Amino acid sequence: MTMKSPLAMAMALTLCSTPLLAADAPEAEIRALFAAHEAALNGHELEALVALYAPGDQTVVMGTTTAERWVGAEQIADAYTHFFADFDAGSVERECPWMQAEASGDVGWISANCVYQDSLKGTERQFALNVTAVVQRLDGDWKLSAMHFSNPTAPLAE
Repeated sequence: MTMKSPLAMAMALTLCSTPLLAADAPEAEIRALFAAHEAALNGHELEALVALYAPGDQTVVMGTTTAERWVGAEQIADAYTHFFADFDAGSVERECPWMQAEASGDVGWISANCVYQDSLKGTERQFALNVTAVVQRLDGDWKLSAMHFSNPTAPLAE
């Protein structure tokens, strides 16, 4: 799709989730999936989070260490239940200064460097995460097949 004016581009971006533009903008749909994940995580909405993942016993979430690996819906749901204990619901704010999303056919991926702010029992915190995910389109909807997050070992830059 070729855009002739900034107004046309702005209109297309606001409509990028419509079926008409879906074939032209899977990256926007993948970013929307990541945003839905972050919103459900922030709200401690377990069912909504699990629904974002592809079904099956090959779907995985991985953290920083080798012990942080959860495979299949049951383990993934259990992991998120424990994640919820690590921050107050509704306290998460996220800024991702670098993010890439791309797709080829029914497979896509997203990579991001993000800085998070949240609170735990009212105490505010800030930390960085690297996030990557592989997604697949199932019955027209993008689903997470693999998600990996890791904490960088270097301190946050001022």
